[in-house]
Amino acid sequence: MTEEKTEVRVQDDLYQYVNGDFVQKARIPADHSSVGGFITLRDNVEKTMLKEFKALARGRKSNDPLVDKAVLLYEKAMEDDERKKEGFAYVQKKLSYLDQWKTVDDVVDFLPYFYDNNIPLPFEIGVDADMKDTSRHIVLVTAPSIILPDTTYYGKEAGKKLLSVYQDMAEKILSRFYKERKAKKIVKDALAFDKLLSTLVKSQEELADYIKSYNPVETETLVEQMAPLKMRSFLRVRYGVLPKKVIVMEPRYFEGFSTVFNERTVSLYLGWAKTKVALSFAPYLSEELRDLSGIFGRTLSGQKKGATKDKFAYRLANRYFGGPVGVYYGRKYFGKQAKEDVIQIVKDLIETYKNRLSKNTWLSPETRRKAIFKLDKIVLKIGYPERNDPLYSFLAFDPESSLAEIVDTLNRERGRYSDRLLSEPVDRSLWGMDAHLVNACYNPCSNDITFPAAILQAPFYDIHQKKEENYGGIGTVIGHEISHAFDNNGAQMDEFGNINNWWTKKDYETFRVKTQAMIEQFDNLPLAGGKVNGKLVVSENIADNGGVASSLETMERNIENPDYQSFFLNFARIWCSKARPEYTRLLLSIDVHSPAYYRADMQVRNFPQFYKAFSVKEGDGMFLPEDKRVIIW
Repeated sequence: MTEEKTEVRVQDDLYQYVNGDFVQKARIPADHSSVGGFITLRDNVEKTMLKEFKALARGRKSNDPLVDKAVLLYEKAMEDDERKKEGFAYVQKKLSYLDQWKTVDDVVDFLPYFYDNNIPLPFEIGVDADMKDTSRHIVLVTAPSIILPDTTYYGKEAGKKLLSVYQDMAEKILSRFYKERKAKKIVKDALAFDKLLSTLVKSQEELADYIKSYNPVETETLVEQMAPLKMRSFLRVRYGVLPKKVIVMEPRYFEGFSTVFNERTVSLYLGWAKTKVALSFAPYLSEELRDLSGIFGRTLSGQKKGATKDKFAYRLANRYFGGPVGVYYGRKYFGKQAKEDVIQIVKDLIETYKNRLSKNTWLSPETRRKAIFKLDKIVLKIGYPERNDPLYSFLAFDPESSLAEIVDTLNRERGRYSDRLLSEPVDRSLWGMDAHLVNACYNPCSNDITFPAAILQAPFYDIHQKKEENYGGIGTVIGHEISHAFDNNGAQMDEFGNINNWWTKKDYETFRVKTQAMIEQFDNLPLAGGKVNGKLVVSENIADNGGVASSLETMERNIENPDYQSFFLNFARIWCSKARPEYTRLLLSIDVHSPAYYRADMQVRNFPQFYKAFSVKEGDGMFLPEDKRVIIW
């Protein structure tokens, strides 16, 4: 067993035993809200790629015109304030345009123009895969985002303080474009409109159940709900045709749309739109305004200062050209041997899942057979894609324009490209995650799992570390992503990613009982003055649970007399994190993942191998009575 420098017994607190020394001594950088684990790896990748960008900016060849676009955008963001100030006139023109309009008819008449010019609308619209037929695209309509992280903040003292910070920041930024009194009035209207939105939009807990976001309605029904907006003509302008149906993701909002947007509230909406425009462009106008526009976000996360100029420039380039940048990273820094090794681990874990399902005692043969069939159809995306999304070739900008205009142009071009997809089939080969991200994902709409090159490094994975450590690291992450195919959301989708009930009624009811047990196991666990919301995090907890179970069994199948201690110690190590209290409380409200501390400490208590590995007994801090333990998959 690895000797850890801590006074805490592993039998009482696995997380503290493994990570306590780091948590005690680590210092969170001023421009960070947390440090450790994922963040350390992310920082290392960013340092590597920043060096690449600086070398490419000095003239080194990338041999990829799309990467060259990213570097060009990076260079624009690195320009001095004198050049960036050219964007003030561009933003002022947008705001002056909005100043002309006073009535609902004004907004209605120019709705397509608003959309095409990135002026926030009292709704959001886009194109994505149809969750009932994921081979085709469909139009989705949803509510605008609110200022505070979640509806639960509104009316509480913490929410009032945050809105005060936002108000002060917004007024200072708007004062660069209007006289102070006018700026205050605009922001006041924006806050009033946001309050209206907050009464109708979904909470983060509601959004976590994303199957309930699929609400197909006849287009004519939406047109009636959104009167007096001329949605029929708007849709024809955007898509060239009038769709027969659209997906309404937030029915409550559109049922109450007339209370949000009418002649009495249109001035509030226009104030909200002006505020959103000014704040969205502020980072591209000067370093002073970039810092000022980040105050609200830093207050939420506890960060002491914003990113350095070069990090800001690099991250901006990634926002628009992340795919090509990831391919560049993958080709240069990801080894073929590592890719082959990880693919084998994935295949082993899928095989383990099949074995576990075939021996499952609570599923009927019919449901087991369909679950195994879904596993057989999972598509693996490991390392980096062989080709880039066609979107990146579509994106273009004039390097002689101001940074503000360039960003506006790129947003417009992305929107237009997305609109074109409505008439095209879904391309399932595209990756939903860039290769230089320290992350992984399961896409329920295409039944595929993605493991970017950047996460395939220690402590998650290292070809030179013990196999048991790799199983406790990347093995559990791989098992986690596979398990999303059978979490409370994924379980409602078939092998092609379509919403489709492939369960017997009895089996699904049993699954719901087990899901409820997982909710209760985590619900109300205390941390940083807040509590875990079991419903919010249940899908990720089901995935964590399945990840540990499947990786443990895969290890047992492939290693004779495995070192269980190494498995569990590295599992705890990958969740090592030290976060600012503000950030921890924020994540408790909005993150569908459990806090890192409980991802390590709670999940392992469900598995008998953990108790045996460390001789955990009743009375120890890590002990959980058998009737409270949950293993779903």
